Amino acid sequence: MTGADAGGQLEPELMLNPSARVLWRSAETIQVELGVRGLVVDGLDRASVSRLVRRGELDDAPAPDTLLETALAELAAAGFLVRRSAAGAAALKAPRLAGDLAALRVRFGERAGAKLARRAEAAVTVQGGTRVAGLVAPLLGAAGVGRVAVTSTGEARLGHAAPGGVCPNDEGERFTLAVGAAIRRAAPECDTSALPFGVRPDLVIIADDGPVDPEVRTALHRRGCPHLVASAGPDRGVVGPLVIPGLTSCLRCADRHRADRDLAWTALAVQLAMPQRPAAPSDVGLATIVASVAALQALSLLDGDEPATVEGTLELQLPDWRIRRRSWTPHADCSCGAYAADIGRPAQ
Repeated sequence: MTGADAGGQLEPELMLNPSARVLWRSAETIQVELGVRGLVVDGLDRASVSRLVRRGELDDAPAPDTLLETALAELAAAGFLVRRSAAGAAALKAPRLAGDLAALRVRFGERAGAKLARRAEAAVTVQGGTRVAGLVAPLLGAAGVGRVAVTSTGEARLGHAAPGGVCPNDEGERFTLAVGAAIRRAAPECDTSALPFGVRPDLVIIADDGPVDPEVRTALHRRGCPHLVASAGPDRGVVGPLVIPGLTSCLRCADRHRADRDLAWTALAVQLAMPQRPAAPSDVGLATIVASVAALQALSLLDGDEPATVEGTLELQLPDWRIRRRSWTPHADCSCGAYAADIGRPAQ
């Protein structure tokens, strides 16, 4: 990259993003990589590159270097620099989150510390007694979510066992206690206690078999609580939709769209919601993928990003390993308010 204007004065505490990687393309050309982004900078000697990588770690201000300052200007314009205080402080409550902080720096730069702090303040409730529920909860705790509570009335079964989740020797234990132990193994500092009555979580993940109970979705909508559905069967996994009550299409909207295509859907949904005896089949690999995708979607919401499951589902059908997105728009006959809100939005 050439031709950048180096005339402006750079802030003294600006430094190269600690998550960036510097590679030599030639004796005077480097390639700086930050995630999937890359930038080529020409005309630097080894001494300048060394100072570039060490910038922000030196106590003594370096002597003026036109080549270095030009490179810094180019990197700053491309978003590869962060402030030293933001890059190094981030006051990690748990040192194990250093890798997550580094990953967040790739996407958010100097805002990474604030994103991680936001996760630490967040509360997520996981509803359900499935393998997916037993996996997504520890994943969220491991990613820095401060409070992850699990609600279920059943017991842990051998079929729930999965790496990182419920253990085989948890069989017969209350499912909530078994998953709580899995969360603490992954994130000892995570609070696994239930939220006080009347306190609304930042997100509810419904990880159960079959369609969501109408009473559950109605209660969540009335409370204005964002909720995400995640399920996995023997050969199909679905994550979404993620519902923001009153703003996005809801689970009832999706049901009405299904009923438009299949007149028997209402009757089928009632039967599908009934517990299976024996337990519903579950592929451990598929359940792990679904739990991981659900955790990423939840973190996307908590980080203030734009989750792909808003008005959509991410679906995986074996043996095709491609994850596909299906849209679920607000339904005109649903009373959730999203259809009216959608009409009022400006055209994109």
